[in-house]
Order: sequence, then structure tokens, then C-alpha cells
Amino acid sequence: SQSSYNIRIRTTDNGTGTLYYEEAITITITDVNEAPTDISLSSTSVNENESSGTTVGTLSSTDVDASDSHTYTLVSGSGSTHNSSFNISGSNLQTAASFNFEVKNSYSIRIRTTDSGGLTYEEAFTITIVNVNDAPVITSNSGGSTASISYAENSTSTVTTVASTDEDGDTRTYTKSGTDAGAFNIGSSSGTLTFA
Repeated sequence: SQSSYNIRIRTTDNGTGTLYYEEAITITITDVNEAPTDISLSSTSVNENESSGTTVGTLSSTDVDASDSHTYTLVSGSGSTHNSSFNISGSNLQTAASFNFEVKNSYSIRIRTTDSGGLTYEEAFTITIVNVNDAPVITSNSGGSTASISYAENSTSTVTTVASTDEDGDTRTYTKSGTDAGAFNIGSSSGTLTFA
């Protein structure tokens, strides 16, 4: 905050008490490297189902040595439980896996910033996984394989009943499409397929 100080000193002898000498002195403050004091992460959340290597956020350091440069590493210690699920590339925190909110929705990591003089500061972060609506999946049908169904001609019974699951637990509806969709009816809530 201030690199030099100017003072003036007087020396007075013990003769008459009025004889003295004065001199101005400049005190120069020598800069010494100081450790960083904080780490910031621009975002602490990432959407589920993103591919490995997705950037979570950008790291930056608080350091009174304004021109100092910093490197970042994941380190063991308090809060480092899930370090293996992340990587650091330059100053970017990236995923090292694809996350599923329904399985696990938060991860604890510990990051160290090291300045150009080798001084460090460490901090634990919680990374939150954001729930994204997952598509439903057809899991079975009563007519056999989910890819093809055999059906006897002239039969009036149900062709098949389709079942599906949704990781989010959403309510599902059923519709039909394709070249021959007009030949069939499907129950929007039951998944029951019949000939039209």
C-alpha cells in the first residue's frame, strides 16, 4: 500500500540545548511475497448427464501481491472426499465423470492455489449437481421384444401394452408415429396398443 516513507530526524546536543543537526531520511519498504488468502470459483454447480471434461467454473485467487500468478491443484485434506471426480486444467475446474443427480447430487473437493513464490492457500468447495429432466425409456411390452412384436391375423385382442420408466419419476404418456401409425390406436396413459 505504500513503498516508501519520508521522515526528518533532529539530533540536539546537551550544551545550551539549542545546537542541533537535522537530516531527511527515506525509509524504503522491500516487497516480500505474501501467501494468497482466498480462492474463488465462478460457479459451483454443473448439470447432470454432462460429459466428462465439462467446465464447472473458473478459479481465481485473492492475493495482496496483485501481479502474482497462481496455479491450482486438487489436494487431500478436509473436504477432499470426491477429488477423483474432478480435474483442473489451467484455472478451470472440470468434471472427470458424468454425474447423475438421482444417484448423488453434491460432491466435496479441496483446492490449493500456489503463487509464483511457492506460497499456498487451500479451501474446500461443495459442487452441486443440477437436476435435469431425463427422458423416459420404454422398458418392456407384453407382446415380447421392445423392437418387434408378432401378432396373429384376424385377432381382436390387444397388440401389446408398453411399459416405461423415468428416472425423475415423472408421469408418462404414450403416442404413436411412423409410416403405419394410422392403423393403430394407443391409450395415452395406459400404453395399450390396438388395431384401429
